[in-house]
Amino acid sequence: MNAPEAELSKLQQNVRESRIVISRQYAGLLSDLDIQKRFTESVRHHPLRWVGGAAAAGLIATLFGGRGGNRSRGGHQETSPKQATKTSETVASASVQAVGALATLTKVGWISGALEVGKILYPILKPLVVEFATNAAKAGLAKRGRP
Repeated sequence: MNAPEAELSKLQQNVRESRIVISRQYAGLLSDLDIQKRFTESVRHHPLRWVGGAAAAGLIATLFGGRGGNRSRGGHQETSPKQATKTSETVASASVQAVGALATLTKVGWISGALEVGKILYPILKPLVVEFATNAAKAGLAKRGRP
């Protein structure tokens, strides 16, 4: 009867070890699949690379992402001088009326864009800002001689 008990305890030990291995692998898998944590850690450890990449992407988008106007349409239409004058007067009057509105919309667009970028970057940059402020406060207190 001693042999079956030894074999049973050996099997139980194998099951315990297997559970431990599976739980470690599961924790590692969860850590690998936590994209937000990995992204935050990447930004925390390499902030200059992320800022440089964002600046380069913005520059590329600015240079190559602009509207092409008639260049993108490809075709050219023949117009008579009367139609051209009438069209240019219409465009001129519309552009004069739209200048004030366009300036306001441009400002609103920039503010809206900045707020959207802020919403996206807030969870990522919050730990960096808090850490920077904490270190600055500690350094300021250390200069004054306070613990």
